[in-house]
Amino acid sequence: MRTTIKDIANYTGVSVTTISLVLNNKATKISQQTKDMILKAAQELNYRPNQLAIGLVKKRTETIGLILSDVSNVFFANLAKGVEDECRRKGWNVVLCNTNDKHERDLSYIQVLADKGVDGILFCMSKDSNKKKAMESIQLIGKLKIPFVMIDRFLEEADCCSVIVNHKQGGYEATKHLLAQGHRRIGCVTGPMELEDSKERLKGYKKALEEMNLSYKEDLVYKGDYNRESGFRAVDHLLKQKVTAIFAFNDMTAYGVYNRLKQKGLDVPKDLSLIGYDDIFFSEILDVPLTTVRQPIYDMGKEAVRQLIEGVEAGIDLKKCITFEPKLIVRKSVAGVRKK
Repeated sequence: MRTTIKDIANYTGVSVTTISLVLNNKATKISQQTKDMILKAAQELNYRPNQLAIGLVKKRTETIGLILSDVSNVFFANLAKGVEDECRRKGWNVVLCNTNDKHERDLSYIQVLADKGVDGILFCMSKDSNKKKAMESIQLIGKLKIPFVMIDRFLEEADCCSVIVNHKQGGYEATKHLLAQGHRRIGCVTGPMELEDSKERLKGYKKALEEMNLSYKEDLVYKGDYNRESGFRAVDHLLKQKVTAIFAFNDMTAYGVYNRLKQKGLDVPKDLSLIGYDDIFFSEILDVPLTTVRQPIYDMGKEAVRQLIEGVEAGIDLKKCITFEPKLIVRKSVAGVRKK
């Protein structure tokens, strides 16, 4: 049975009111000797405060819900670590919900977290969320009156706080680097084009081409799905277009590209250059370390927690958009165009 304040009162012979004042650090007129006795008894009886009861009194549980699309992806695991570390530093708790990139689970977990009485939600929507589905999720959170912050994946129409990356700049930097190495037929494997982050990376790709007076060619763009399978499938199509380099819109996709090229007996970067996006852990330890665009995802997780807690404690809905800048990480997977 869980130890209660009444149990401590029976054990010490001190009133419940006195014990409550001591345990809540409000015992200004109680002797130190009595305080020490109560605290010692609480320790001996393994007393822990009932957080649910405290939450009912304070009208706050100091708990955040984190909805992620795919925790098996190292990118989102790093995000979760940033969130958990910052919550722990602030004395808050986090409840992790993994949707496996399914919109219906977004809706289900939003309702579950509301039922659990979380103080706020960090929301990274599933990749199958088009604009209509995304708004459905956001409207549900609003209907439940839960403060929230969109993280990584976002929607321009959403009137809320968000923590994102300047993906247009990231796409631009990746493509610019390939162009600087002499590549002119640059294939790219996108993410789901319903997502703003994928759209923004493609805008950056187009911007870099325009600066070199190169026309955008749709046959060099393969619609991917932010997973290894789509990267694997993209290779055969892009090789038919005689590309000399491929820009994958995330590192997981780049791994699929790398595996298919290796299967076909093609060498990276000797036969084809490859660049990714995210800079997750494995990118640095591949046989050919991957040149990629780094997202500061751990720091984004921490910042999202700060923004959410700030809004909860102030009792306001923050509308700020916090934008982090990406960074090109140059390794060994990109080389100059081979002369024929």
